[in-house]
Amino acid sequence: MNRPLSLVAGSVLVALLAREAAAQADGAIGGRVSDAGDGRSLAAVEVLLDNLVGAVTDTSGSYRIRGVRPGTHRVAARLIGYRGVVLDSVIVRAGATIRADFSLEASPVELAPLVVTAPIDELLDPLATASEQKITAADLRDLPVSSLEEAVALSAGSVGTSYRGGRVGEESFILDGLGIKNQLDAASGGLGLRLPPDFLGEASLVTNGFSARYGQALSGLVNVVTRDPDETWQGRVAYETDRPMGGTLDRGLDRLAARAGGPIAGGIGLVAAVDVAGRLDDDPVNAPAPESLRDPRRDEPYPLPHNSGEQWNGAAKVVIPVASRTTVRVLGIHSEDQRLLFDPAYKYDPDFAPASRLRGDMISGHARYQTDPRSGFPLIVDARASRFVREFLRGQLTEPVDYAVGAITGSRFHFVGEDVARAQSTSPDAIPGFRPPELSADTPWGVPAFFLTGASSGDLAWNRFGETRMQLDLTYGGFRQVDIYAGGMYSAQQVRTWQRVLGYLPAGEDVPAPASSAFSPMSGAAYLEAQARAGDIAITAGLRYDQFSPGTIEAGLSRGAQKTVSPRFAVSSVLDKATVVISYGRFTQAPDYQFLVDAAFDDSTRTGRFRRGNPDLGYEKATQYEFSVRFRPREAISLRIGAYVKRLDGLVASVPLGINPDSTIFGNADAGSVRGLELLAEREFKDYFGFRVAYTFQRADATSTDPFLLTRLIKVDAVGDTIRPAKTEFPLDFDRRHALTVIGRGKVPDGVGPRIFGTRPIAGLEGSVIFRVTSGLPYSRTDSMGDSLVGLPNGSRLPYNSSLDLLIRRALRVGNLRGGIYLDVRNLLDRRNIVAVRKDTGEPGPDDRTVGAMAEEAYQAHPEPIPFESPRYRRAADLDRNGFVEGRAELFPMYAAAARDLTMPIFAYGTPRLVRLGMELLF
Repeated sequence: MNRPLSLVAGSVLVALLAREAAAQADGAIGGRVSDAGDGRSLAAVEVLLDNLVGAVTDTSGSYRIRGVRPGTHRVAARLIGYRGVVLDSVIVRAGATIRADFSLEASPVELAPLVVTAPIDELLDPLATASEQKITAADLRDLPVSSLEEAVALSAGSVGTSYRGGRVGEESFILDGLGIKNQLDAASGGLGLRLPPDFLGEASLVTNGFSARYGQALSGLVNVVTRDPDETWQGRVAYETDRPMGGTLDRGLDRLAARAGGPIAGGIGLVAAVDVAGRLDDDPVNAPAPESLRDPRRDEPYPLPHNSGEQWNGAAKVVIPVASRTTVRVLGIHSEDQRLLFDPAYKYDPDFAPASRLRGDMISGHARYQTDPRSGFPLIVDARASRFVREFLRGQLTEPVDYAVGAITGSRFHFVGEDVARAQSTSPDAIPGFRPPELSADTPWGVPAFFLTGASSGDLAWNRFGETRMQLDLTYGGFRQVDIYAGGMYSAQQVRTWQRVLGYLPAGEDVPAPASSAFSPMSGAAYLEAQARAGDIAITAGLRYDQFSPGTIEAGLSRGAQKTVSPRFAVSSVLDKATVVISYGRFTQAPDYQFLVDAAFDDSTRTGRFRRGNPDLGYEKATQYEFSVRFRPREAISLRIGAYVKRLDGLVASVPLGINPDSTIFGNADAGSVRGLELLAEREFKDYFGFRVAYTFQRADATSTDPFLLTRLIKVDAVGDTIRPAKTEFPLDFDRRHALTVIGRGKVPDGVGPRIFGTRPIAGLEGSVIFRVTSGLPYSRTDSMGDSLVGLPNGSRLPYNSSLDLLIRRALRVGNLRGGIYLDVRNLLDRRNIVAVRKDTGEPGPDDRTVGAMAEEAYQAHPEPIPFESPRYRRAADLDRNGFVEGRAELFPMYAAAARDLTMPIFAYGTPRLVRLGMELLF
């Protein structure tokens, strides 16, 4: 316990200069104060931020206010003998430096300050060296998106939660300056926390050059800043539904969102938000309608049976001003996501299909102390601490779901055997409460094959991740044109996983024993960073120290603590109204702990096979070089061009232990590279319209010691030596070559349109559209058995996908009440996108040979006749009308039809057209 802490503390003393915290939760305001008469610099001018002195100008008239919370602020400059000036509504973004210059007029008498609105442009700021794409609270409200994840996915270089070719889990999540890393990211379920959209202040996706303050991320980080309470009580209540749409547009959606915030007493403020949603068809698909009249989707191909879901998300923050320059913030978040999971084997008896529950809880505290800038020692101290817990369960429910409103139950799911899972029992006995399933007779085909009933399949999975984190950040601005940042982090984690299959049988020769693991990882980091600026040139350089220990309970399996050092450097300058940035960065992250777990999880290159875990895994590393240009050809138009190369090393992949393909173990064996070009063009919303265009070209390749190729091509020479083939190169999982996103926004001016009953219905109408076109992701082809690759990994590609989303909003006012109604349409053109294919055919569905093989195997298992008295009897199959379905001529077609029914490619297709109607009230 002491060794990691001592290394963290010691590294602060020896770390080199590092770069400015471009992705931190706060921004900055800087500029120059001059005399309006002769233009000379004014020293000792007090610059106030929200009526509190934030900085004092030096002899050159320059000032800088650090640690400014994102949002709208009043900035003022005052000096005895001059008339003060107030800049109203200065908008500060997270990680950005806003330049605000003042020109003061000499005045022998005291006059009221002059209030002005000055144009402030952060685009050309040379201090902003990161490739950063911002999302504001207004974006979540004005665009057809429903969550932060959907908004971030609009960014250039994003493939869901994968960025710049990195796999899921190679990103980090920064919440109010505090790093949150779920080391179970390699599993389904993600972070486990969902922030209510109304609680968001702003967010940004940073894909390069982020501060040495942050680590544990190879592909980028999502930086989120939550709301602070307003000066007066304000809020919003909204309700969304698709119930009035009817037909296939009615997916059973109910969503309620509410937020309120304001002062309590003594300067203390509170803001809280909740977001509760339920959908009877939580994962809708645009699959073709089935042919069978008895299929649950035949009459109206919605909703999928046993496919509902609900989410409960809540957050609250209390802001306590302890003193004039000391503030404490306490934040709490609770999320639950529970779903019924459609399983084709239980299509006709859905009550026995599995369900899942994901719960996340976090509480964090942030204390800030800031010295008076007039003291000559400008220092900001940020101390943060948090506790984060995530729990995931998947299996059979103890009792049927009882809906309260639509798909919302208002109660928590409970699972058969969850106490056994939490205890991580290694007992080989069958799990109490499970019983063997039976072959269903309640199908259109009747034959005893494929479809199940009477009980679940006996699968049960549980994992839990907990983290206690402490973080200290220092900002010192006592040097002219130089800022110094220093700090460190220490976290103690607890990783517990458990998995069991065929739980209705005792473990033995044919039934795997429970897969259980327990790790207590520890990680630490430290940094010391600085930024120097001379005129329009900014130079940043840095070094970050990281170490982690897997903390396995099995002695001798781990080599203990591992250490790494990550340098980062950038230089930027403003040249003829353009900002040019050249950056270099070394990034490292500890392996996701799913890769340490035996016999449970797949590898980073998705070869499609499960591998043995390895507690001896080391850091995955990336080195990135980038050149970018930002410029503004016209007042409201900005252009950004960036080219990057990222070298990857030590990626987690399976490494062969012998000639048996299943005898493999995870190791840091792979290397790769990602090369890309990103173009962003934006017209600010002005004169009733605005747009944003983002295009990405990217190529992400890996060089891998692939176990399938190795085991197929290994040779033994004449003297008995083993000859292994050379490494192979193939696309990474998220190698999306082309992606185009176009976002447009518009508003109808007031007074436009015909007047009907004293009002103009289209006046003030607001609208936005999102058009996306993306090339398909790669996938690996396999043989018909699914256990051998055909060709190289990821040697085939999915087809292009496209979608058009639309949001139309009409603001309404009744007396003192403000609100509105809106229509949100996803996939407006109802395009049938293919998002997955079978690896053996390369098509959404199986080929005739595969269906025939499945049918033959099932027929050979049960060739017995089906009499008229049996619930399995189907009159249409009794060709000779003798009261028996018998013989190959009558039975085999039923087995073939059942096999085709089971393999119907429902989830190979993307979402259909979704429409929701919303109403909101603002107060």
